Amino acid sequence: MPAVMVNTDRCNNSQTCLTACPYNAIGMVDGPVGQPVAFIYDNCIDCMLCVPACPAHAIQMVGADGAVVEQEVHSGIWVLVFDSDPASVALVRQAKQLATPLGTWTGVVFLGQGGEGALQSAGADVVVHHQPNQEHGDLEALTDAVAETIAERQPEALLLPEGPIARELAARLAWRLQLGLVTDVYEVENDLSERRLLFHKWTMDSPVSAVVATTTRPQLALLSTPS
Repeated sequence: MPAVMVNTDRCNNSQTCLTACPYNAIGMVDGPVGQPVAFIYDNCIDCMLCVPACPAHAIQMVGADGAVVEQEVHSGIWVLVFDSDPASVALVRQAKQLATPLGTWTGVVFLGQGGEGALQSAGADVVVHHQPNQEHGDLEALTDAVAETIAERQPEALLLPEGPIARELAARLAWRLQLGLVTDVYEVENDLSERRLLFHKWTMDSPVSAVVATTTRPQLALLSTPS
């Protein structure tokens, strides 16, 4: 019996779970009120990729006792990348290394074209794709789209690669959503005792580094280079 179940009251027929499942173990059937809802077939192998993929949180995990395990609303270490080049793949791998000990998901906000498979191979559990206009132009529209994803997914942290566009986008997101923003970060590590992230950054005009602990979620961080 699959260790996941569909909450038909929450299912909104987005069908993102169908795309997320690599084993064709999910289909759509008529729900209690006549609208299509997701259904988990017996060939499900419990890979759990469908759980974070569902924007309505309609696919839930079931414990050994048969009780539903509710997922935390704030969930996942996410990254924002503009393409699937080696630096972006490295950033996803870094997020995966941070997410795994915390028992949470690795998500990607992808603003490029193609190459999603490389990001998934690097450890992304879910990829949300927003298509920018004309070389990342129309930053206001892009801010709206990414802000909607953050508000919906509520990640524990969103890591962005250092660069002029990412820096301006991060500043807009922090102002729009009233989030914390850490810049000039060169390393991120887990503090498992407090279940939080520690951001190491260079202090202004000094070779001495400072450590900033997450105090809000989501937390935005601009990374100089993936570590």
